[in-house]
Amino acid sequence: MAMENPFEGKEIWFGVGSQDLYGEEALRQVAQQTGEMVDFLNATGKIPAKIVLKPTLKSSDGVKAFMTEASANPNVIGVITWCHTFSPAKMWIRGLEVLTKPLLQLATQHHREIPWETIDMDFMNLNQAAHGDREFGYIVSRLGIPRKIVVGHYTDPEVAEKVGTWARACAGWDASQNMKVMRWGDNMRNVAVTEGDKTEAERVFGASINTWAVNDLVAAYEKVKDSQVKDLIEDYKAKYDVAPELLDSRYDELFIAAKEEAAMVNMMRENGCTAGVDNFEDLGTLLQLPGVGPQRFPSEYGWGFSAEGDWKTSVLVRIGAVMGYGLEGGASLMEDYSYNFVPGNEFDMGSHMLEVSPSIGTIAKPKLAIYPLGVLRQAGRRRRGLHGRRARTLPPAHGRGHHRRTAGLPEEPAVRPRRVEAEAGPEDRRAVLDHRRWLPPHLHDHVRRS
Repeated sequence: MAMENPFEGKEIWFGVGSQDLYGEEALRQVAQQTGEMVDFLNATGKIPAKIVLKPTLKSSDGVKAFMTEASANPNVIGVITWCHTFSPAKMWIRGLEVLTKPLLQLATQHHREIPWETIDMDFMNLNQAAHGDREFGYIVSRLGIPRKIVVGHYTDPEVAEKVGTWARACAGWDASQNMKVMRWGDNMRNVAVTEGDKTEAERVFGASINTWAVNDLVAAYEKVKDSQVKDLIEDYKAKYDVAPELLDSRYDELFIAAKEEAAMVNMMRENGCTAGVDNFEDLGTLLQLPGVGPQRFPSEYGWGFSAEGDWKTSVLVRIGAVMGYGLEGGASLMEDYSYNFVPGNEFDMGSHMLEVSPSIGTIAKPKLAIYPLGVLRQAGRRRRGLHGRRARTLPPAHGRGHHRRTAGLPEEPAVRPRRVEAEAGPEDRRAVLDHRRWLPPHLHDHVRRS
């Protein structure tokens, strides 16, 4: 499995401005020189989407047609403009006002240095981009249209890097505009920060956020074929250091985790969703809270995920996964939990409900294991699992910042959250990926430097 390339088939249209004042020969040179520039930028390999040169813009009607077509084309994620010769600003007004895609103003020129010995009026008339760019900048500012400005010679590596960074932002914008978010259940009760206006989110950012009943996921779980589950487990074995007991005495618990991932993936694909969110307070009749699957959403599928109904964060994780495609690292949810205030060794311990993606890790092979959670247990939440074994759910308590035992760590963590005793019963567990990297032996969970 691998994330689909979000830049595949995507284009950035390049519109060069000029005018008829200087004749056909000047316009021929404009097209030729702009073509050389576009070819060069594409060849740098620093811009993830293909730049496509369009015919030279010489009139208000031409600009409007160009911007209208770019706005309507779903494959276009952004527009670059450059004024090769002096391009009167009024001809850009109607077109700019209909543009709905991100805009970059490239302030550059074809020649690197002024030919002082041979310069004449033909050269001056043709190569006055510095003049035209200011005229263009004025009208864009006058219209109040946001844009990215990149200044420099097109062969300068920094120019291509800046255009490439902007192209990734364009892809994130495009992903947001076409995003569907699947919510299994509602937000965690009494939490403020996860609330939000879903209608406004779609109006402003384009993301459609809707809810499916948890028991819809249960129904999808029941439909999953064993072959799909076993394929996932083989993927686990190839990518992670799977604890031996999960392949032997506790195989059923691994099977459930993989089957829940398969059910979530199937529902996401069937509904064209690219971000999802669940809530440990609403499990329906699920055997356990999904663990490994949500961790793999960003790394394996390029999807956003967050817990506790936090759909805003799931949108951000998806956007981050798209923008960072092909780069080192990844995107994930991680929240601040506790600080280490030792002078010269300040740390911010970050964690969540174990939905931290292995894409952000620093070792190639995380460990997949089942760990005690050490959180409040709700009475009567044990459910019958596969083959007559017990599969235990997470309790509906605020189960974040979980402390886990692993090799080389003390049997009990140095600091444990105060436990609230409920009805007697074994501790709740679930299969999770342990991808801690640079931890000192006394620290648990995921740590990142402030």
